[in-house]
Amino acid sequence: MSPFAKTFFIAQTFLTRIPTPKISDISEKELSQSILYYPLIGFCLGLCLIFFTYLFTSFVNETAFSVIAVIIVMLWVLITGALHLDGLADTADGFLGGLGSAENTLKIMKDSVSGPAGIVSICLVLLFKYSAILSILNGDLSLWALLFAPMIARAVAIGLLTYSPISQEKGLAFELQKEKFPELVATILLLVAIIVFLVTNIYVLVALSLLVYAIRHWAIVRLQGITGDILGLIIEVTEALFLVMAVLVLS
Repeated sequence: MSPFAKTFFIAQTFLTRIPTPKISDISEKELSQSILYYPLIGFCLGLCLIFFTYLFTSFVNETAFSVIAVIIVMLWVLITGALHLDGLADTADGFLGGLGSAENTLKIMKDSVSGPAGIVSICLVLLFKYSAILSILNGDLSLWALLFAPMIARAVAIGLLTYSPISQEKGLAFELQKEKFPELVATILLLVAIIVFLVTNIYVLVALSLLVYAIRHWAIVRLQGITGDILGLIIEVTEALFLVMAVLVLS
């Protein structure tokens, strides 16, 4: 297996539930390098969503678009295995239940049982995605927003991972950050920022930047750094915000 294929499949394993070839002897460098492929994995996910959208809408009329939107959201969750939704729920529970304490917040985030805040946060994110997809299907908006949303969210995640401290010297975020590639990540972020600007406008770019800053600031203040759950949170919230903002500014 080539080095490109190996690191690509490592990234795919962490971000999706799509079966991959068995990978052994993963070095720390290969694990860290795999994050550079996260936006590419996101783009491939976007292509899958576009494909299924065109496929399903070609067989139904506009009265069934609400059902198609539900199916697309369901496929989105199935392909990613709800991995990022789990991080979203854990972070929401920890944020509200931690009462300002880093120790309590991390303890709650590690709990496998989701509380009311986690469940509500998942419902809201999925509802925003559903409503945005339905608006895209019912309007004259380009499907580009659906294509680029997963890619943009994963680029944001690797930016947060590269340029933020880690809360604890253990866990997924710590393992992924053992080797950093700030120049390559900066280039990826610049390209993604240009795409956001060209596909939507400067206001969407500013909104996404403020979102990332707010989450990063909260994580550093509350936890002294980010965790793997926060990466899941940033992916889910960025996808939802980009879709909703795209609908609002392009409608």
